[in-house]
Amino acid sequence: MSQTGNFAELCLYRFGDGVFRNEAGRALQDCPEVLADLHGYWRSRCRGQPFPARADIDPVDIPALLEHLVLLDVLRDPLDFRYRLVGGHVVAHSRRNVQGQTVRSLMADGGPRAQALQEKALIVGEALATSQAPLFIDLSYGAPDGRSRKRLQGLLLPLGEPGKAINMVLGGLHYLA
Repeated sequence: MSQTGNFAELCLYRFGDGVFRNEAGRALQDCPEVLADLHGYWRSRCRGQPFPARADIDPVDIPALLEHLVLLDVLRDPLDFRYRLVGGHVVAHSRRNVQGQTVRSLMADGGPRAQALQEKALIVGEALATSQAPLFIDLSYGAPDGRSRKRLQGLLLPLGEPGKAINMVLGGLHYLA
């Protein structure tokens, strides 16, 4: 077994017909309230478009969600994501503030476990950039200390100008363990 082994297990749920479903077609059963609230807020800002623009989102409108938020710039050629905002809940559980950094730079700076985790982040980001539709993630991974396991659920929501590719991602992350 490699050093990373089954280090990180990821399940993606894609949004369609008003419900999130995984690859097997199973509907999402348990969505944390904070993520459901974020999805409701994002949908209220779509105003008949597939997704809202960044200008349509005002964090002041959602103070109860701020601790769970991430806001990322979508970079192209190659596809990458820069963390613009990282909420306190995320920093506390990941034990790292990655604001200002890109997913690819984090892969280059980390060991095998960090690289495996950031690889999952790129997979999710690519799925979001391709579909340009909301994604729900369920991620379980080995903590950096190697002795415990962490689990988080997340909601990633596209932002951009109508008729163009997404240019930002509004996300909510909720750590369960």
